Amino acid sequence: MHADVLIYTGDPELFLLLKYILKAEGFPVRLCVHESELLAAIRAEEPLAVLADCSDSRPWESSLCLRIGEESGDRVPVAAFTNASREEFSRNTPAVDAVICSPYDPSRLLAFLKGIRANLPYSRSGAAPEQIYRHADIELNVPSVRVTRNGHAVYLSALQFRLLLHLMRMPGIVHSRDDLIAACWPCEAEVEPRTVDIHIGHLRRALNRFGPDVIRTVRSVGYALDAPSQPL
Repeated sequence: MHADVLIYTGDPELFLLLKYILKAEGFPVRLCVHESELLAAIRAEEPLAVLADCSDSRPWESSLCLRIGEESGDRVPVAAFTNASREEFSRNTPAVDAVICSPYDPSRLLAFLKGIRANLPYSRSGAAPEQIYRHADIELNVPSVRVTRNGHAVYLSALQFRLLLHLMRMPGIVHSRDDLIAACWPCEAEVEPRTVDIHIGHLRRALNRFGPDVIRTVRSVGYALDAPSQPL
């Protein structure tokens, strides 16, 4: 059986709540209570995503998220539920695609899952993953490290490519600057929030050469990939 979403938690109330929300949205789920069970399921089931209960903030949770990436070849996005702040959790656990802080916002969870499903880069027929992401008129090819828009090649730096990949994996979700730093810079790098703004600006200008703006700035929060803006 292929479960679309694996839920890793020892909290039965949280599992039942998540199961109810996801079932209502058409996402089948499977509960994994033990780490070995979770990693085995990732190897066997090719899940769409993993939801990890990190509310206890135990020290091994960071290494668990890294092991999830190793088992899946970094193809399975991970959303973590935590009682810590988003900035603190992202700093200590960089191998997470989305951080959902207490009190948990269901809309953030659903946007995370829907965005991933909309951009699923491979079929569930057993075929090898193509790892090609599309949003509007933009196509990002991971194996060839190429980005095209409206048939034109878009030339990006390695960092800009990682930023765009992170945005395209979860379109519609607002990513904080700390989220982007954790996902796109080396963990030992010291990066100021203003540096993120500068590189997003470079990425935006490169994409806008061949089409309207698709990167939405949310003041004091971060950035999201949206539908192309329309001229007035």
